[in-house]
Amino acid sequence: MENRSSVNAISNKRLNRSNYEDKLLCLEKIIDNLDDGVLLTDKNGKIIIYNRAMEELEKRKASDMVGKFIWEAYEYFDKNKSEHMRVLKSGSPITKRYKAHAYNEDGPVYKLYSTFPIEIDGEIIGVYSISKNETRLQFLLSEITEMKNEFFRQRILKSDDINPNGTKFTFSDIIGSSNVMKKLIQEAQSVAWIDNNILLVGDTGTGKEVFAQSIHNYGNRNSEPFIGVNCASIPENLLESTLFGTVRGAYTGALDSPGLIEQAGSGTLFLDEIHNMPVNMQAKLLRVLQERIVRRIGGSQNYPVKCRIISAINEDPFQLIENGQLRQDLYYRLAGYCLYIPPLIERENDIFELSEYFIKKSNLIMGKNVIYMTDRLKEIMKNYSWPGNVRELEHFIASIMIRTNVNDKYLRAKNAPKYLINMMKANCGNYYEIQSGSNLTLQEKLDSIEKKMILEALDSNLWNVTKTAKELGVTRQSLIYRMRKLGIKRKENRD
Repeated sequence: MENRSSVNAISNKRLNRSNYEDKLLCLEKIIDNLDDGVLLTDKNGKIIIYNRAMEELEKRKASDMVGKFIWEAYEYFDKNKSEHMRVLKSGSPITKRYKAHAYNEDGPVYKLYSTFPIEIDGEIIGVYSISKNETRLQFLLSEITEMKNEFFRQRILKSDDINPNGTKFTFSDIIGSSNVMKKLIQEAQSVAWIDNNILLVGDTGTGKEVFAQSIHNYGNRNSEPFIGVNCASIPENLLESTLFGTVRGAYTGALDSPGLIEQAGSGTLFLDEIHNMPVNMQAKLLRVLQERIVRRIGGSQNYPVKCRIISAINEDPFQLIENGQLRQDLYYRLAGYCLYIPPLIERENDIFELSEYFIKKSNLIMGKNVIYMTDRLKEIMKNYSWPGNVRELEHFIASIMIRTNVNDKYLRAKNAPKYLINMMKANCGNYYEIQSGSNLTLQEKLDSIEKKMILEALDSNLWNVTKTAKELGVTRQSLIYRMRKLGIKRKENRD
C-alpha cells in the first residue's frame, strides 16, 4: 500500500508540473517552430523570447538578443523610440506596420508586424510583436505577376480602359524583366496590403502613378476610389479648397463641395509632386493627417480621414527638406514606406522590352506592321541617357512609327525627327568622349563616380555615416538615401 501511495504521489507531482512547467515548455517549443517571428519583452523592456523565425527574418541570433534591453539590441540611442516601450507606456497596440527595425549585411530588413501589450489585473507585464515572414508568398506572387505580364504583353490595352475605381494600371501593366524591376514590384506588392502611407521617389517619366495605381489595385482597398492630383498643376489659392472642400458662402462663388480627401473615402489619394505644394499648405495638410479629420473651408463639421495617402516626388527628399521645399515632419508622415523607382538607364535591357510594347501599341493605333528595330537605331538608343525615361521613350517610338511606311517591318533611325536624332547623337558623342571606350552609359558613369566618392569617404570614417555626411557636405538622411539608391551596403561596424 505504501508503494502504491508513493507512486500516486509521484504521479500527482508530475501532473502538477504538467499544468505549469510542461505547459510552458510546450508553448516555448510551439513558439520556436512558428513560421512567424515572435519577440517578447518584459515590463522593463528586456527581451525574453526571440524565436527561430525572427532569427531567419533578421539574420540575428537569439543568444545575442535575449537578455538585452530592446533599445540596446536594435541600437536605438533613445529608448523612447522603441515601439515596445511606447506600447508598454500607452497600452495601445500598433498593428499592421511595414518597417525596417533591423539591418544586416544586405541592408534594411523590412517586415510586416503588429505589437501588442500583455495586461493582467490592470497591469501591463510585457509586450510582444508578431512579424510575418512573407518570403514564400512574395516568391509565388512574383511568379504569378511574371506570368500575367507575359500574358498582357500579348494584348494592348486601349487608352479608355478605365476601371470603376478610377484606375487604368495594375502590376501586370509594368513592362520590364530586369532584376531591379522584379525586386521593386515585389516590394510594392508587400506594402500594398498594409495601411502605411507610401512615398514614391523617382525621376520624371519613371511611372510613379503607374506604381501608385498598381499598389491600390493590389491591396484590400481596390474596390474603393483612387483619386490622383498633381500638386504643381493647381494654383495655390485653389489647392486648399480642392483638397479639403468648401461650404456655400465661404467666399464668393463657393458651393457645398467635398474635397478630394472626402471623395477618396476609404480608398487612395495620390498626391503627385507633393514638394511643389506651398509650405504653408503643407502645414495644413500635416495637421489633417495627424488628427485624421478634415473640415471644409468655411464649415464647422469634421469629416474623418479614411483614405491612404500615396505621394510622389522627383527629387532627393532629404535635399528638398534641406532646401526648405518639403517640411521634414510632413515627409515622415507621408513616408510610412518609401519606394525608389529607378530611371530607365538603370533598368538593364528593359528599354527594348518597352520599345517592343510601344511598337505593338502603335501598330494597333496606326495600322502599321513593324516587328523589328535596326541595329543602328538600337545602338543609338542604348547609348542615350533617356532623361525623360519611359515617357520619353514612348514619345520617341511613336514619332518614328508615324513616319514609317505601312509595309515596312523595321523601325529605322532615318524615320525619326531630325532634331531628336541630332540630340541623341550629341548625347552619344559626349558619352563616348567621357567613357573613353567603356560600355557604361553617362548616367552609369556618374553613378559610379558618386558611389566611389561615398565609399572612400565611408572607409576613411570607419563607416560612421554621420561623420561621412559632414565630410561630403550633405545631411545624414540624404547620404543614407544615396547609399540605398546606389546599392551601398552597410558594414557590421555601422554607426
